[in-house]
Amino acid sequence: MIDLDYSFLIQLINFVLILILFNVLLVAPIRKIMKQRADFMGSQMEGIENFAATADKKLEGYETALDEARKAAAQDRMGLKQQGLDQEKDILARVGAEVAESLGKARTEIASQTKTAKGALEAGVDAMAKKAVGKILGGVA
Repeated sequence: MIDLDYSFLIQLINFVLILILFNVLLVAPIRKIMKQRADFMGSQMEGIENFAATADKKLEGYETALDEARKAAAQDRMGLKQQGLDQEKDILARVGAEVAESLGKARTEIASQTKTAKGALEAGVDAMAKKAVGKILGGVA
């Protein structure tokens, strides 16, 4: 059977002292380091999450700005295209008028030259006809 005497009391005190020393020297510093590490990791995770959220917001802003720039560029391109088409119509209308004017002048000049040539030929036709008839009749007679 177990005897409870003074050695039990000494062993109990020894156990309690070792438990207190173990707690003070080993467990408490380890717990403190583990708490510091957990706090540090928590702050790092919070920083990472904030950074990721900021990056997402900046990316959305970038994409929005890029879409707006694309829309503005498309509108500018369509405006410039329409402006070019309008200028093309003006140039073609002006050139068409110049060509029509030149063509009209050329036709008038050709008609005038044709009339002059016809007049000259008609004046010479009677003389040539008499001469041809003379040769034909003169050669027969």
